[in-house]
This record gives sequence, C-alpha cells and structure tokens, in this order.
Amino acid sequence: MTLHGPVLMYYRLTNFYQNRRQYIKSYDANQLLGSAISLSTAESSCSPVGESEEGLIVYPCGLMANSMFNDTASNLTNIQTQATYTFSSTNIAWPTDLQKYKPTAYTMGSIVPPPNWASRYPKGRYDPDHPPPDLSTMEHFMVWMHVAALPDFRKLWGRNDNDDLVAGRWRIVIDSNFNTVQYKGTKWLVLSTTTPLGGRNLRLGMTYMAMGGLCLFLGVFFSLRQSIKPRKLGDPSYLSWNQPGGGLPMAVQDYCQPHFKPVSDGPYELDLSKLNNPFEVVQKTTTPPTTRTTQVSLNLCDALPVPEKDLDDACPSGTYICRRILYTKKEIDTVVEVQPIAVDDKEKKLEAVLKAPEGKEDLSENGVAYTLELGGGKVNGKEQSAHITLECDTSLPRTEKPTGPTVLNYSNNKLSLHWKTPYACATKPGEKVPEKGDQKEDTQHEGMSGMGIFFTTVASLLALYFVAGAVYNFRTHNARGLDLIPHRDFWLDLPYLIKDIFSHFKDVALSHRRGSGGYVAV
Repeated sequence: MTLHGPVLMYYRLTNFYQNRRQYIKSYDANQLLGSAISLSTAESSCSPVGESEEGLIVYPCGLMANSMFNDTASNLTNIQTQATYTFSSTNIAWPTDLQKYKPTAYTMGSIVPPPNWASRYPKGRYDPDHPPPDLSTMEHFMVWMHVAALPDFRKLWGRNDNDDLVAGRWRIVIDSNFNTVQYKGTKWLVLSTTTPLGGRNLRLGMTYMAMGGLCLFLGVFFSLRQSIKPRKLGDPSYLSWNQPGGGLPMAVQDYCQPHFKPVSDGPYELDLSKLNNPFEVVQKTTTPPTTRTTQVSLNLCDALPVPEKDLDDACPSGTYICRRILYTKKEIDTVVEVQPIAVDDKEKKLEAVLKAPEGKEDLSENGVAYTLELGGGKVNGKEQSAHITLECDTSLPRTEKPTGPTVLNYSNNKLSLHWKTPYACATKPGEKVPEKGDQKEDTQHEGMSGMGIFFTTVASLLALYFVAGAVYNFRTHNARGLDLIPHRDFWLDLPYLIKDIFSHFKDVALSHRRGSGGYVAV
C-alpha cells in the first residue's frame, strides 16, 4: 500500500516512564536558553546530572538530556530499484520549541557532556574539534525534551512532506545505541501518515468513543426517565432573588421562618415560608358604563415589590397588604383609590400578631385555624388593619404553588380574609410532611431516585462488560490474571491519560509563571 505524503518516521519506546516527577524536573530552562548558569544552580535544578566528578557543569544537564534517544536511522532504499526515500530532520519540532533553545554562553573548558553522551567526544570532554552542541539546531533533542504522558510513546524522527512512499521492499540501516534491555523495554520504528485531524492515536480515539457512548447512553436514559416519570418543573418565583425584598432573611417576619412555633412551649412547628410570595385577589363588579375592580395584593411575610412606574397608583414601600379600586371604561383603567392596609416602615409598624386556636391539642388536624392581625396602614388619617384566618386544609397538596386567600369583606377600615392552605397545618419536629394532602407516604416501599437508578444501571453494565469480557478472553485466548481484563491496555493507560489531561490544563493555566523556557508538566 502506497503511503501518500507527508510520510512521518517515528521511534516508539515501551516501558519508558518519562512522566516521573524527578525525571521531568531534572533540567534547567535558562541553561537551554544559552545562559551560563552557576554550578550550584545546575546541581540544584538538574540533580543528579548537574555536576561531573571533576566539579564541572554538565551541559546540557539533567536526566532528560542525559537519557536522550540516540539511535540513528538512514534513509530508505528500495531493494529492487535502489531508489532512495529521504527523510528530513527539520520541521519536526514545534515552532515554539525553537524559541526555547539558544547557543550556549559557556566557555569550552567549564563544561562537560552528559555521561550518556561522553562516548561521542574524545576522553568525554568538549574540544575545538568536538565543540558543545548548538541546541537551537538539534530538533531531535527538542522533540525528546517533550516528555510523554504514558510509558508507551512515539516521537517524531523525520518527515518527507513531498513524496509518496510506494509499496515495495525497502531497506533501512539503524545504528542501535539506545539500550532498552536494562529497563525491560522495547523500541520500534514506525512509518505513518497524518491528516488534518492529526496522526494516528488509538487511545484518544477510544476515549472519545467511550465519552460519546456515555453521553448517548445518558441522553437515552434521561429521555426515557422523563417520558416514564416526568419531573415537575421548578417554580422560579420561589428563588430568593425573585422574592420581595430580595429574599433577605432579615426582612421576613418571624412567623414565616421555618420551624416557627405558634405555641411557644408547644411541640408543633409551623412553616409559612412557602407563602412568602405576592398574591393577588381580584373582585369585579359591573357598574354600567364602567366595571369596578377591587384588587387586594398581599404578602404575609415580606413587603410587596414597588413598581418601577406609576408610583402614584401603587402603595408605598414597606406595604404588606395593598387594596386598590379601579374603574374600567372602554378598556381604560382608572385608579380611584389606593389603600395601604398593612405597612411596616420607619413611621408605621406592622404590629403583626399570630394567635393559635385555644384548647386545641393537635394543631395538625384538618380545619385548625389561626388568626393573623396586621396593621400599620393609614388612609385619610384613619388606621387600617387586616384580619386573616389561616385554616389548615390537608386535602390540598404541598407540592404545587400555593393558592391565594379569599376576601370576605372590608368594613370599618378592617380587611377580612380567609385562607385555606396546607401550610397552616403544623407538624412536630422531625415529622415528615405529607406531600400530597392526606395521602401518607409508604416509607417501607420507597422507590429509587433517578440518580439511584442511573448509577445502578451504569454499575450493572460495567459489571456485565468486565465479566463477559473476562469469560471471552478466558475461553478464546486462554487468558490468565490481568490478561482477563477486556481491553486491558486501555484501562491500564486510562489513569495516565487522565493525569496527562489535568496536567496539561494546569500547565496552560500556570504557564505565565514559568517563563519562555517552560515545558509541559505531566
């Protein structure tokens, strides 16, 4: 099969851990940039390969430079035609790498090559005939200094961007210098091509496939979950920032606080916090040629919001109960009277009084009624007040938005209202409140939540995958031990891949602290 250009030549190493902390820290970025760092700095940054036995500075110093892959490979020669296919060692490093390496400022006598480089130089020293390397031109060195995340990795050795590599028998001569036996590794020669999406990367593709499959599964699962058992949408009006006064706890009356005790020394608690919301009761009367509308806006717990416009047609700030009378003619509303019934501000006090029924021992019974007196309003110099009866109604559900009260009458400057609501049903501390009226929840037969079903399903599928895969590997390949794990290499490499991803993001976030000589931390 003909390989169409660009054709890339890689060397591949296995069981070589470039991601060890001591290894990736053993270099000095300033030295690679050409600076003549001191002996103490080299020993500190590049330990244990920073100083030679003679007390000279190692250049380039560090474990990374010392362990550079030093095999060499010739160009390819076609055995039949003797044609040569040439690989170039330029443009194999990233463009940004060229800025990280400069010719050294050291004098020749003050430095020595790394121990693994010593055989290239007479007597293991630099001399005029064998000067220190110019790292700014050594792209093989730049590629090596990009540490790999996994112990099985490939690094680019050469490339041919113009010619196709035709099918046939080709010969290559390799000078094998890099010892892989000492760490029980292997080395490979890899020829590959690239696409606009990059080179071949099975692990990345498998990760994308796994994540895509998981997202598809989650989408189908939650779609079925929503179809079978729909989840009721939340009511945004209960959000704190939608509450009058911004939902600040200091603005809410005491009787609207959770765990409020209507009888101070009694066992029952009342939770009217769900009524902390504006309600409006509208009564219309036809009075030809107009329609008379009486609007009662109230919030028992907090002040009503003040409109942004038409302030003359609204009750003042701090009003809890506002009564307005409007006349409508030809679809034009005219406000004729605004009555602030209950007000709490600097000049007027709400003077709220909540009374529990006398002689009632069980305050959770259906029909139990509380009385709430509110005042502080004044109309034409006359004091206003409101008398509200809060009746416990266990037939109404607590899960829905509360309904408003009923206006009984307005007489002698007093507004009377009657409010049947399940939130007027008291409970004992620790007692679970029924969510659907008088229906009691069967706590002994509760079903799993949606998240419980999801995690149980995922765990079951994973268990099935591993068990079935292990059985298949055992019966088909007679596998034992770790070889029983389906797709073993992927699962063993996954922790390193995750670590590499997090380290990459961390390095990007902190790269401004490391200067132009920084490397990707793995």
